[in-house]
Amino acid sequence: MHKRHFIYAYLLLLLALPVGVMAKNTDWLVVTIYPNQGVYNADELSKLVPAVDSLWALVDKKNRTFIRNIDSLATENTIVAQGDSVRFRRLIEQRELTDSGLKTLKSIIDEHPLFQYRIAESNGESLNIWMKLKYEYSEEEQQHLITKIISALKTQYQTCLVGNNGALDGMSLQSVDLEPLASGTPFDMFQQLSITSSQYGEGALQHYSAVDILSTLNSSMNPKQHITSSAQIEQLYMIAESVRSRHLHALASPSFKRFRLMRMIKNGSKLTPLSGFKVTQKNNWSASKYNYKTLECRPKFSLTKTE
Repeated sequence: MHKRHFIYAYLLLLLALPVGVMAKNTDWLVVTIYPNQGVYNADELSKLVPAVDSLWALVDKKNRTFIRNIDSLATENTIVAQGDSVRFRRLIEQRELTDSGLKTLKSIIDEHPLFQYRIAESNGESLNIWMKLKYEYSEEEQQHLITKIISALKTQYQTCLVGNNGALDGMSLQSVDLEPLASGTPFDMFQQLSITSSQYGEGALQHYSAVDILSTLNSSMNPKQHITSSAQIEQLYMIAESVRSRHLHALASPSFKRFRLMRMIKNGSKLTPLSGFKVTQKNNWSASKYNYKTLECRPKFSLTKTE
């Protein structure tokens, strides 16, 4: 299927946090995998799905499942438009892992603002599994949990070597939560957020906001029509709401009065002033020995020094 037929929307269901100390936005555990045959290979993607599925059942020292959600190739979904009909499907479907299907999958990852570098490198050498924690843990506890995650993944990736250095070294995943200083229609806020998002993304490897998700969804449905009214924004939100899109709702409320900007950028980069909005919260995830591991599966690196 040609890439222009894909409407990119994300269908991971909202999972309620159980009673306890909730995790912060910085509490991600991440594993980078360097598949033996590259990311866009049918055998490798078929292996990835059960590997990621196994992580949901893992428990911490208090016997609680500890993963709130997972962002990865194996957990994302899309809306596929075919003429006047629409169907929902996983990003990875076994019947779509043909040569043409793999090329389409790569084009989706490379071009969509939410995916790009965050879940797979454009060179097709590595993919990232981002696991958001349900609870707040110390660094030592996070290290224990990511060791459990690696052990589970090794069921599928038995010959791969574990390491600490990978594609996300030296990078930060940063977010900033905003509220507008002045009231306005959703379209007014959409325009202002577009400008602010561009400012926030200067120098970033990747950046995105609700503007990017809505624009991508709109261009897939209406390739010759830009977003020019609040009514269009409301309609797009209704589509997202019908599938309970976690990503869009995390980036902006339907009323367009609460926003989050995201970027992947070199460590140490600071937030620049953002006109028209009040910053309510800032978060920064950076790779460390406590929250980041790699699985090196390429034979040419079999003698590389690892843990």
